[in-house]
Amino acid sequence: MGLTVLVEPYPGGHRSQAVANVAAVAARSSDVLVLTSVGGTDDPAYREYLGHLDHRVEEVFTDVYPPIGEIARQIDRLCRSEDVDTVVLMDADQALKRWWFELPRAFGLRRRPRIVFMLTRYPAQLRITDWVGWRLRAPKAVLAVVARLTGSLHRVAGFAGRDDMTVGWIVKRARDPAICTASARDREAWREAHGLPVDRRIVGICGGVSERKHPDLVWDAIVSSGVDADLLLAGGLSEGVAAWVDGLAPEDRARVHVRAGFLPNDVLDQLVAACDVAALVMTNNGPSGIMGKALAAGVPVVTAGSQVRAREVAATDGGESATFDRDAIGAAIGRALARDPDAPRQGSVPPATAETFAESVLGVRS
Repeated sequence: MGLTVLVEPYPGGHRSQAVANVAAVAARSSDVLVLTSVGGTDDPAYREYLGHLDHRVEEVFTDVYPPIGEIARQIDRLCRSEDVDTVVLMDADQALKRWWFELPRAFGLRRRPRIVFMLTRYPAQLRITDWVGWRLRAPKAVLAVVARLTGSLHRVAGFAGRDDMTVGWIVKRARDPAICTASARDREAWREAHGLPVDRRIVGICGGVSERKHPDLVWDAIVSSGVDADLLLAGGLSEGVAAWVDGLAPEDRARVHVRAGFLPNDVLDQLVAACDVAALVMTNNGPSGIMGKALAAGVPVVTAGSQVRAREVAATDGGESATFDRDAIGAAIGRALARDPDAPRQGSVPPATAETFAESVLGVRS
């Protein structure tokens, strides 16, 4: 049996879950080896998502962002001693810049394994007028073609919205999976388990909570719109967000609930399911893992700042979208709270699963 090598020097957060999803599909037909950084297996996210899996792991990189040449040399080292069939770089946006040069230099004329790149910051669908998006997308597409022409790369995939059923030409579309182990049907039980008020409506911002998720804007939208709801911040808080929470007036602070720090996946799922609305107010124009959890749990999403997420909530009937404006966000939260939780969703796309995501990355079928 051959070997599939998954390269992920930075083992934190949502990445480890994506690595685990790809490893599960790769293990159908090969052994799996994960290459990570020194100390990577001690990361809480690695232990949560990968620690229980029966895969080999080597801590070979001294930095979570190793030089591209070092990644190529580590792959060459493995290929000299083992029967490596496939290598997958799970966060390959930076490596793409010089891969066409570094891999041939490391391997010379020797046979190379099948190389797969997973791009985490490649906008799959863009408006013609989105010049910022095109400036990000076009160079990556060109570099992917160059790497293919030099034999350094065989397949490129990228995160796509859950509404995107197209295959993709240069970069294959891998729909970000919607996975949650908890359900909003058990909302009251999850609130009791985590000390949240049962008799209040709660808008949640979950996962890594930094300024880019704009908790201050979400709170301002709740207050200014007159929506009678509390705010939940669940996950690692940045210093700026922690300072903002500490600076709230006492009457506001009583309505802002904080569950800070790394949260095991089941706890994070339960806190998402405990919310009446999941707020995703951020300007990065891509899919969100937390949005996937909310969709799977049956929690309506309010999103602003992303055409990708706006298309997703429309196609999945999973919530409301708004412009990046306080009043628009507040109105969207009000509409989401007014939804009938028992009404069936009128979605137009099938669920995005972990298996279909990994199959799209690897280029295999069930």
